[in-house]
Amino acid sequence: MPFEKLVGQKQIKSKLNFYIDVHKKTGVVPFLNFIGARGLGKTAYAREFANNLKNKNGMEKKFIEINSSTIKSVTQFLEQVFVPHIQDKEVTVLFDECHALPDSLVYTLLTILNTEKSPQRSYTAGDETYEFDFSKHHFLFATTESHDLFPPLKDRLTVVEFSDYSVDDLKGIIKSYLSEYTFCEDALQVIAETSRGNARSCILMAQDIRNYCKTYRIEHVSKNDAMQLFTILGILPEGLNRIEWQILNILKKHGSCSLASLAAKTGLSRSSIQRDHEMFLLRKGFITIEGLRKITYHGVKVIDKKFN
Repeated sequence: MPFEKLVGQKQIKSKLNFYIDVHKKTGVVPFLNFIGARGLGKTAYAREFANNLKNKNGMEKKFIEINSSTIKSVTQFLEQVFVPHIQDKEVTVLFDECHALPDSLVYTLLTILNTEKSPQRSYTAGDETYEFDFSKHHFLFATTESHDLFPPLKDRLTVVEFSDYSVDDLKGIIKSYLSEYTFCEDALQVIAETSRGNARSCILMAQDIRNYCKTYRIEHVSKNDAMQLFTILGILPEGLNRIEWQILNILKKHGSCSLASLAAKTGLSRSSIQRDHEMFLLRKGFITIEGLRKITYHGVKVIDKKFN
């Protein structure tokens, strides 16, 4: 079954399975746009979706993953990507971090992706005409910055929106990557709680747990083992990083601070605090921003928390 090895995101699995069934009957796939924060599995789901799109001979279609920031112009895309790798071929293409596509290509895609009447589109550039056949090739998109996408392009795309994983989902991810080991429930709970709600953190943690178990010849992971590993790696409660921990302690000490004051006290730029640290603290409910930055009751609890 598609996606059976991927944990969580039940609604996304349902949606993508529907479009797999649509492809089996029609040969066509909507232009899907995988949206979500880093580490939620957008690329993994896009790859698995592509793996289930078969050509006319029942074989898996080729999958091409493109870092959108490497495309600098329409000409480069047409001559170096489309003609040699896509044109006349049965292929699925993922434009990762599509908000980084150049404006010129975005405007071109508005024309190419206008497939309401037919999956075939012709595009002329200079003396050359390029034939797009979206019954043969399928364009997928993924981004962490959907607000930066040109609105008319967004309107051409069907949204596949990811959400944070539940603690139970995160436990399942840990177990799926470490099936050779057993865990006590308390160990799984505390490991999941440090994963920042995303699959990528779970996978990285699983690698450290595997190395820990191999090094110390452990087959069953107890809560004490998890605590020992956290001590070795310097992992903080809720997976907070050192800067986030510092911000919470500053706010606890001073009651409230302006962004400029936090920047001065941490030595970081205001944009770095906003972009790299405050979003997680806000999402977890550890701070509020109403002009000044203030720590919440939950924020105080987390910095007072000790791993027992």
